[in-house]
This record gives sequence, C-alpha cells and structure tokens, in this order.
Amino acid sequence: MAGGSLTDPVDAGQDDWHRTVPGWHLAFATLAVLTACLVVTGDAGPAAAATAAAERGAALLVLVLLCGWYGATGARALHRDRDHSRLGVVYLAGAVSLSAALFAAVPEGALMWVMLYPHIWALLPLRKAMAATVASVMSMAAVMIFRGDAYGQELSSAILLSVVTLVVALVLGVWITRIIEQSRQRARLVEELAATRAELAAVSREAGVLAERERLAKEIHDTLAQGFTSVLLLLEAAKAGTCERDQAARGHLDQARRTAMDNLAEARALVAALPPPQLRDASLPDALGGLIERFEAETGLEARFTVTGTPCRLTPNEEVVLLRVTQEALANVRKHAPGAGRLGGVLAYGTEGVTLRITDDGQGFDPGEAGTGFGIGGMRDRVAEVGGVLSIGPGRLSGTLVQVELPS
Repeated sequence: MAGGSLTDPVDAGQDDWHRTVPGWHLAFATLAVLTACLVVTGDAGPAAAATAAAERGAALLVLVLLCGWYGATGARALHRDRDHSRLGVVYLAGAVSLSAALFAAVPEGALMWVMLYPHIWALLPLRKAMAATVASVMSMAAVMIFRGDAYGQELSSAILLSVVTLVVALVLGVWITRIIEQSRQRARLVEELAATRAELAAVSREAGVLAERERLAKEIHDTLAQGFTSVLLLLEAAKAGTCERDQAARGHLDQARRTAMDNLAEARALVAALPPPQLRDASLPDALGGLIERFEAETGLEARFTVTGTPCRLTPNEEVVLLRVTQEALANVRKHAPGAGRLGGVLAYGTEGVTLRITDDGQGFDPGEAGTGFGIGGMRDRVAEVGGVLSIGPGRLSGTLVQVELPS
C-alpha cells in the first residue's frame, strides 16, 4: 500500500495473494457469463432440437448452481489460510462435481474448468492439490469418453487431451503455489521487520532513559547528596551546642536529622538506581505503616494505618508508586491541612486489585483547583504509568481523600 509503514496492519497481516482474490472473483464471474452466452447461442450440432434444448437448459441450471456454490463457499474459502480451511475442501468437492455435470451437459461447460484448477491450488496444500487435480482431469476424461460420439472425440484423442491438460494443470498449480508461498514469506518478513523495528525503538528509548538517569544521578550526587551531608553535619554541630535542658530544641534537631538522613538515603538510592530504602528491607504494608507512624510522631496528629485483605505480591514499580503517593499525601497534609487532627491510611487487598486510601479531617480544598500543583500532577503521572487510577476529592465527612486503585 502506497505510503504504508512496516507496522501498517494491512501490509503486515495480508499477503499479496489475498489482495488478488477480488480479481479471481471477477474472472469467475466473467467466465460464467461467457459460458452462459455460449450455451444459449451455441449450435445444437447433430442432436435433435428437443434434446439439445433440454441439454442446454440443464447446463444453464448446473451453471447457476455452480455460481451459487461458489458464492456460498468458494468466495469465502479463498480469503482463508489454505492450510487451515475445511471450507475449501467442501467447496472443491462440490465444484468438481458440478463442473463435471456442466461439461457432461454441453461442451462449452469445459470453460469453467479454467477457474477450477487455480482454485484447487489456492485452497489445498501441495499433495492434496495434486490429488485433486488428477481427480478433476480424470472426471473430465471420463465425460469425454462417455460422450465421445456427441463431442466428436475418439478414445485416443480424449486420452491425449487429458494428459496434456493434466501436465498443464500441474505446472500451473506449482507456479501458483510458489507465488502464494513467496507472498506469504514476504508478509512474514514484513511482520518480523516491524517487530524488529519496535524492539529497536524500545532499546533506543531505554538507552535514552539510562543516559538521562546517569546524567541526573551525577547531578544528584554533586548537589542534593552533598547538600544533605552538609545539613547533617550542621545539625550535629547545632545539637552539640544546644543546652541539655532544652529538650524541645534537641527533639526538633533529632527530627530534622532523621529527615535529612532519610532524604540522603533517597538521593543515594536514586544515584544507584536502587529501590527506595523503605522498601529495600521491609514489605509494602510495613513501609507505609512506618511512614504514617513517623508522621504521627513528627506532627502530633492522631494517625492510624490498617491493612485489609490478604497481602499479595506487587511489582516493584507498583510498590514504589504507592509509597510515593503516600509520601506526597502526607506532605500535603503538613502544608495544606492546618486544621487537621486525624489522619487515616488504609491499604486494601482484593480480588480485583489493590486500593490505597489516605484521609484527613482538615478543612478540605477546592475541587476546581485539584491537579494544578506539581505534587498532584506527579502523583497522577506515577499512577498512570502502572495502569492505575488516582482520585483526589473531599472525604466522606470532611477533609480530603486521596485514593489509588491498581488493578490486578
């Protein structure tokens, strides 16, 4: 197809033979019309007028039956794979019988055999096609021998004509078979080339991602990781200079130190392309529970985390997404829910997938502004990458509900 690509489903799934089938339909119709004209206008020869009229009427009836049989079975069979089409065998069994009957009625019926041989080789494998061709030629020879007087054929000439017809049919059949096989080989080659192109594109994308990850890793190492290291040193110095009696200040310094250490571990994990440290040595429920427990200790809010259902194994990417969404939801409660007093987290395992819900009882938010922040947009992108659904909206009574649904 002009302008098509290697991934074009028409080019990849349809070989040259199938694209010529409409031409074969047209050829069959043309020969059928020509045969009908010859039968109607043909000379009766030595036969009596009444007998000739009866024979030509029978011939027209058989021709109509042959055309109907072709439309009902043959036309459909030609669009199928010949190695898996029983319909082709059914069509040919009827077509050979009807063609022989047509030829037995009038000599002009031999014209329809021209289409029968290509159909045999197009619809049957090599060995079956050869056997069907021999059977077809033998049926034609039997008709010529049986009606030798009416057709003016002697036994020797009938045999000679049958042999020539068989040779021509076999040569034509082998040629048709080679054309079909070559066209199908080209179709398979196109499919393989399309698959190779897709693989190369995937490899190129992966190489680009790896190169960008390496660049970001270097940037993180040179900036964030070193910055967190400096923050830790400053916090240690500040704690050493704080009076032992100032327990509140030392507590805040300890929390800041733990936060800086966690973020330093995150930065190092990104540099090394490792899973988040929370998931490296703990299960997903334990990691999420640890995040919410630490959130309660740092903010003073009443926080509760529950797990329902039977925990099942998720992919590393899915676990990372649920962890990141929880982190972002907790960060949003810190920043945007000053009136919140409670926070709840539920990780529900079910037969249709996993659902994560984070709720608070703060003052809520304007639904029209949802999705405008960088954090919410990042959550949506992460969840979409693993085929999940993220919904953010008001809670049942008050506050905000963040929910992630990952199908199984």
